[in-house]
Amino acid sequence: MWSILGMSYDKSNQKQEGDYCFKQSLKLSGKHTQFINEWHFVGPFGVGKTEFDGDPLAAYGGIRNVSKFRLETKSTASYYSELVSSGVTSWAVVKQNQADDMVQVRTKVDWNDLVSSLGSLGITEWQGWAVGELLVNEDDARLSFHCLGVAKCYVGQSIIVGDLYHRSQFWFPLTLPRGVHTVFIPLRSKVNANFKFSLAKLPNFKIMQPSFLPDIQNGYLPFNVYISIPVSNLMVKKWLKVTKVSIEGQSIGEALATSLVNSDNDIAPGQVKFIAIRLSLKVKGENSQILPKCKDVDVDLKIKTSEGVELLKLVLRCRNKGSSFLFTFLDHDGSVQHAAAIEPIGVCPAKLCPVVLTLHGTSVPPQNQADSYKRMVKGDFQFGIRNMWLLAPTRHGAHNWEGPGALTAMTSLQALHEMTKQSSWFEMQADPNKVLFAGHSMGGHGAWHLASHFPDRAIGLISLAGWMKKEEYGDSNLFFSHDIATSHTDPSVKAIMEACIGENDADKHVANLKGIPVLARIGSNDRTVHPYYVRRMVRLLKEADVNVVYSELPNLEHWWWDTIDTNDGGCVNDAQVRKFIAQVYASLTPTETEFCSKDASDCDGPANNNPQQQQEIFTLVTVNPAFGEGLRGIRVLQQMIPLRTSTVKVNVTSTKLVLATQNVQCLQIMKGVPNRGLNLGALQTIVIDGSTVVLETKDFPQSYCVMTSPTGPQWHLSSHAQSGLVRQLHNYGPVRRIAEQNFITVIGTQGDDITSELLLRHAVYIANQFFLTSDTTVSIVEDRNIIDTDLDGMNLIILGTPTENLLSNKYLSYLQDLAFNIENGTSDLYLSLGNYCTYKSHRTGLLTLAPHERGLALVLMGLSHQGMADIVNLATPTIPPMARSPFSNLLPDFVITGPDFELKGPGGFLCIGFWDNNWRLSANSASCTCDVS
Repeated sequence: MWSILGMSYDKSNQKQEGDYCFKQSLKLSGKHTQFINEWHFVGPFGVGKTEFDGDPLAAYGGIRNVSKFRLETKSTASYYSELVSSGVTSWAVVKQNQADDMVQVRTKVDWNDLVSSLGSLGITEWQGWAVGELLVNEDDARLSFHCLGVAKCYVGQSIIVGDLYHRSQFWFPLTLPRGVHTVFIPLRSKVNANFKFSLAKLPNFKIMQPSFLPDIQNGYLPFNVYISIPVSNLMVKKWLKVTKVSIEGQSIGEALATSLVNSDNDIAPGQVKFIAIRLSLKVKGENSQILPKCKDVDVDLKIKTSEGVELLKLVLRCRNKGSSFLFTFLDHDGSVQHAAAIEPIGVCPAKLCPVVLTLHGTSVPPQNQADSYKRMVKGDFQFGIRNMWLLAPTRHGAHNWEGPGALTAMTSLQALHEMTKQSSWFEMQADPNKVLFAGHSMGGHGAWHLASHFPDRAIGLISLAGWMKKEEYGDSNLFFSHDIATSHTDPSVKAIMEACIGENDADKHVANLKGIPVLARIGSNDRTVHPYYVRRMVRLLKEADVNVVYSELPNLEHWWWDTIDTNDGGCVNDAQVRKFIAQVYASLTPTETEFCSKDASDCDGPANNNPQQQQEIFTLVTVNPAFGEGLRGIRVLQQMIPLRTSTVKVNVTSTKLVLATQNVQCLQIMKGVPNRGLNLGALQTIVIDGSTVVLETKDFPQSYCVMTSPTGPQWHLSSHAQSGLVRQLHNYGPVRRIAEQNFITVIGTQGDDITSELLLRHAVYIANQFFLTSDTTVSIVEDRNIIDTDLDGMNLIILGTPTENLLSNKYLSYLQDLAFNIENGTSDLYLSLGNYCTYKSHRTGLLTLAPHERGLALVLMGLSHQGMADIVNLATPTIPPMARSPFSNLLPDFVITGPDFELKGPGGFLCIGFWDNNWRLSANSASCTCDVS
């Protein structure tokens, strides 16, 4: 009460009276609330699986207006919800007794009735809001906050990233004036919800233990060892810089040294960021042996920052030969990731072994995945695969081995190859071009996904209990089922959103697996992944003439350790699996008659020795040409309509190549493809869609594009690379591809102080979401500090309008149909879209890709602070109890949000779609309505 009274006096500029009141409150409750003991909850309301579904409370002015009525003792405020029996819900009080307690929200809904009647477990997911108040009794109190079990929370108007994964060590700061501050927590959960909101005073920065470390292997330090150290800047206004990392102490072994991997180690106020270091021997010798015998090594790191020095103690495990070991590598996006590996059992010709790339299921650590490939041999466990490296990568987050997870898996292949090549003490090297893709459950889906997009590397495929696509498996990714937006979203908008994830549908790409031996297995009693999904995939494989063996093992469930005998290898490594792997390996072993008699440059594989190549027929299927490597040396470079299915039907003999295409603008023909490349040495004729292409040279790769002519479409040899302003593999969307290579976030500083502060806070929020959901390293840079060399090889996320950010105008100018305008004689802002639409509503936001060198820029802006906040909401990931990486789901090349976005979700999109090949608006790939406000 004293705080409320003091705040009233402060608002009336009666400082003396306010001071007295806050002194009284300080005596009673301290400098600030220790925890919120009373929460008010409103809900539950229906919700869908998208990150940005509508909020029914927006119809009542939003939570900030609705919450004004929560304290009324005789409140008549009620809100409509289809989940509750009366159709009406209202405010309820939830108590928290101790600071460490989870707040438990128990909904009064007959969930069993809804599930049984509607036939959907997805109906049990709901949304709502929890609202509480915290008291601050001192001026400008710098507090740090932690929101556990939710995607985000708000203190007043300030957004704070949530900790859905319960990692429990990351805090985020705010400076609050004295007074009463309202906390708003958006809840999404199933049946019941649990969350915790904590606050504390913490030091200026915090250095935490890495979540994973590389191993010393048999006394040796592998080539290129990286460590990723999380550092939190807990200051509100001041940037933190890590200037040096050195080794202060080491328990045993040859001396180690460290160096910073990146030059930009600045951390924005409120940001948590990984600082990557490289670990190496201080004195380089002929080999990288640290210890003559395998022992763990204690290492004390000294980390110097602009705010002081801290020590960090690490323990590097040593793993003996024959055991799994962890190694680290720089990933496709510049982050440090890790994988487990086991050396081959036995030897390979030329000491170069294929790789079994095994992908784990949900929440399985990579070492556990690798160690599951074991069996009992003469009383001892034997780990690994005969004649093949075993590689088990991982990436934090709900990626389903799609998007960032898929790229991490493929990067780990190259990292293993480089490590075994550069580390001379490994007896066998790993061949990244001969891969047996394997996985269980989620990893089984990943095996389907990777093998069908990288088929020229695939020597085999083992999918164990793998589903085809998440949207049709279980209830965790339902597409427009119980969404608030379903009642408002046009079918054309849904089609564009669905196109964003079409590349992840394994069943659409089965034709790419022709010629690859496949083993599909599942337990007949599996109810985690029902055999239905594997049976369906097998049917499709058979229809595509794929060599598939299907095994449905009786009386076994989702996972098992013993198939027939105790310790026989179980789910992933029993006799059937080992026999299949052995057969795959045997098929690779060259015999005397299989070597090419021609020059090696004309021979792309053992199957290509015969100059009179028999006729072969196969089909390449591509949804997004930017992901994957084509099929047998044929690759789609450019589509006519982006992210619609493209096919190339191939009929080939030794002298003639006939291609029939659908939705293909440009394609490429390559030689030197591993495993199953075409023999192009005797090729005389290429026919594409009925038109014969003159074969001027046999130097490959060659690119061909189709052009209109008076006689119809004609294919021709493309003699030069197209400019960066024409869309090809390097700058295709959708939006999630912004994070598929190194990227930086550029914040605007050209607006007023309030706007610049908000842009910084939004950038930090997005960066922290990337960190918490996918272990991604994000650098934030002010526009005034950018120099051109900073942008080389980088993708960009740009925050702010052209009046707020120095870079925005440049990248918007590449989009000829989109313009940012200022009303003549006023300061009113508006967007125009070609000759079609003008968007003047105050609450308009824009998210759009634009070309940037050999990559992409992503511009985020709003015509107001609220319009910008709506766009940032598109980066809020959640599929409780997990979370996707920001912008990774259902977002195409561009989105314009309008005033109804908060209420209607995607139904409030004013325009959404993909830019065409010239970055122009096309009716074939966009859905737009004009602003009529």
